[in-house]
Amino acid sequence: MARSWRNFFRREGEDAEGSGVATEAPVRESEQIEGSGAEVPAAEEVLAARREPEATGEPVEEADPSEVEEALPEPGVVEEAPDAEAAVETQESDGWLGRLRQGLRRSRESVVGQFNAALAEFRDAEDEEFWERVEEILIASDVGVATTSKLVRELEQEALERNITSGEELRELLVEHAARMLEGPVELDISHEPTVILMVGVNGTGKTTTIGKLVNFLPGRAMLAAGDTFRAAAIEQLQRWGERTGAPVVARERGADAAAVAHDAVEAAKRDGVDVLLIDTAGRLHTKINLMAELDKVKRVIARQLAGAPHEVLLTIDATTGQNGLRQAKMFDEVAGVTGVILTKLDGTAKGGIALAIANEIGVPIKLVSVGEKAEDLHPFDALEFAEALFGGL
Repeated sequence: MARSWRNFFRREGEDAEGSGVATEAPVRESEQIEGSGAEVPAAEEVLAARREPEATGEPVEEADPSEVEEALPEPGVVEEAPDAEAAVETQESDGWLGRLRQGLRRSRESVVGQFNAALAEFRDAEDEEFWERVEEILIASDVGVATTSKLVRELEQEALERNITSGEELRELLVEHAARMLEGPVELDISHEPTVILMVGVNGTGKTTTIGKLVNFLPGRAMLAAGDTFRAAAIEQLQRWGERTGAPVVARERGADAAAVAHDAVEAAKRDGVDVLLIDTAGRLHTKINLMAELDKVKRVIARQLAGAPHEVLLTIDATTGQNGLRQAKMFDEVAGVTGVILTKLDGTAKGGIALAIANEIGVPIKLVSVGEKAEDLHPFDALEFAEALFGGL
C-alpha cells in the first residue's frame, strides 16, 4: 500500500524505533546571541506581525519583486490553502504515481530506454558484458559509482542463484533491490511539545516553498520562523506563506542574527503552545565553511532553548543536481545531523538515481518528494513507488 499522510506523522506515545532524533549540543559560553534578551511576542502579536512586517522589529527592507520565487501567488491574489482531508484523498489516489512517473519522465526515458535495449539481449546471468553495460546505464543516471557497484553485484548474484534468463524478471529484481536500498524510517517525528523542525539546504533547492507546502498537512498548530535573514525577499516570502496557511511567522529585520531569530521562535512556540515550529534557514553552499559554522551555531542555540531540539533536520536537495546533491548531503549531515532528505523539482530534468546514492552512501532516509509547485505535489516518500517509477517499463 502506498505511503500516505495518515501514517507519515509519528505522534506522542507511538513507537519511536527507527526515527532519528537530534541530540542536544550545548552552546559555548563565549557565543553571544544578538538581541537574545528581547521580549518574545505572544501569539496575537506574532499574528499581527505576519500581517504587518514592521511589527516584529525594525522595518523589513522592501524586496525586489523579481526576486520573489515563482511559487508565490501574483500580487493581489490570495490563494486558499488546500483542505487537508481533500489533499489526503488526492494523495492516496492512483494519480500520485502517475505524477511521480511523469516527474521522472526524462530520467525514465534515458534509463529505461537504455535498460530496455540491454534487457532485450539478456540471456545469461554470466554475461559480463551485459553487467558492464548495466553499470554504465546506472552511473549515467546518477546512481553513483559506489552504489552502482553494490546494486549490480547483488543483482548478478541473485540472478545467478535463481537462474534468471528473462529480461522482465531481471527488471522486477532491479526494482526490488532498489526499493530495498531506498527503504528507511520515513515517518516525521512530531511527538514533542513543541516539535522543532530545522530546514536546511543550498540556495534554490526550495526550502521555503517546501515549508509552505508541508504546513498544510501538519496536524495541530504550526508556527514558522524566518531564519533566512540575508536573501532578498526571503522574509516576505515566508510571511506570504504564513498568510496563505494561517500559520504565525516569527521574523526580524533583514540582516539580523539568524540564531537570534531561532531563539525567539523557540521561546514563542513554547509560550504559545504551538505543536510544530518550522525554522527556515539561509541557503548556503556546502563548501562555504563560515556559513556552515553559522548553521551549526543556529542548531546549538535551538538545543539550548529546548532539550533534544531540533527534533528533525530536513535537507532539501534539488533532484536535477545529480551527484552534487550527494556531496551536499554528506556535508550537511556532518554539520547539522540531517534526519531526513526532501527531494524537490522531480518535475524538472530530474536525475532520480541520486536518491539511491543518498540512501546507500549517506544512510539518511528520504522522507518527502516534490513533483510540482502545488501543495498536493508534495508527498511522503515510498521506496517501492519510486523504484517502480524510475525503473519500471515505459
